[in-house]
Amino acid sequence: MKVLLADDHALFREGVRMVLESLAGEQVETVEASDFTQALAIVRGAPAIDIALLDLSMPGMDSFSAITAIRRAAPDIYLVVVSASEDPQAVRRALDAGAHGYICKSAGSASMMKGIRSVLEGDTFVSPHITVPDVLDARPAEIDAECLQSLLTPRQRDVLGMLRHGKSNKEIARDLNLAEITVKLHVTAILRSLGCDNRTQAAILAAKMGMT
Repeated sequence: MKVLLADDHALFREGVRMVLESLAGEQVETVEASDFTQALAIVRGAPAIDIALLDLSMPGMDSFSAITAIRRAAPDIYLVVVSASEDPQAVRRALDAGAHGYICKSAGSASMMKGIRSVLEGDTFVSPHITVPDVLDARPAEIDAECLQSLLTPRQRDVLGMLRHGKSNKEIARDLNLAEITVKLHVTAILRSLGCDNRTQAAILAAKMGMT
């Protein structure tokens, strides 16, 4: 079995690789990518990949557009999102974009392998504790970069840029030398200003506006 591991955290890729090698019950060859652009280039150049495991919060391009692009580039590949987000709307969007499965990073190694095997057998798998809606909620209004400048303070834009890369409040507080409670207040203000229900929606908007 040939597997693409796409995640911008090398330690997580190493952990998943060890799980696959120990629990797969067959020889596993892994190829790694640290962003969506690299992942797309790999599937275009390596048609023998059986399954791709992708994080949602990677640089390179909008996550859901990347799922669609990878499926178009390699229609026969099985694609499973492995993400820290447990937002049912994000799961719905990932499946609608072409993912065959969605595994939460909070799942244990046995649950991860169960999901991978289920997808390889032709089923759609979603971590059992998530109830996936049949349809998406209304999307927040489009906001351009100029509008963003007026809606958010410079510090809030800094925080939003880090949300774009999937960083936790604790990581943002460390990187910006802020108290974690201050980061929480900034995140709340950002969601309110952008009309977003959660961090995932805010990160998607940030990606669309080209925030790095």
